[in-house]
Amino acid sequence: MYYIRVLFAIIGGIVTGVMNLTGITGLSFGILLYLVTYMLFRYGIPSFSKITEVKKFYLTGVFSFFLLWFVFWVISINMIYPVTA
Repeated sequence: MYYIRVLFAIIGGIVTGVMNLTGITGLSFGILLYLVTYMLFRYGIPSFSKITEVKKFYLTGVFSFFLLWFVFWVISINMIYPVTA
């Protein structure tokens, strides 16, 4: 569950940067992507349905997700749309 969420964070950060989402729009996209991973783990993948603790679905990798998502968002947006002086 942790590694899948980390992979979603990396891909989501790059997608957010490529789409040039900035400010509250980009942050909303990141939160929406996190909610998508929650729904995927809770209802989409049958092997995770055996987990009885609901907290594990939304707390596993939450800090890693947002940190990696933010880092890849910033790196990709700065590489694709560089600031010119």
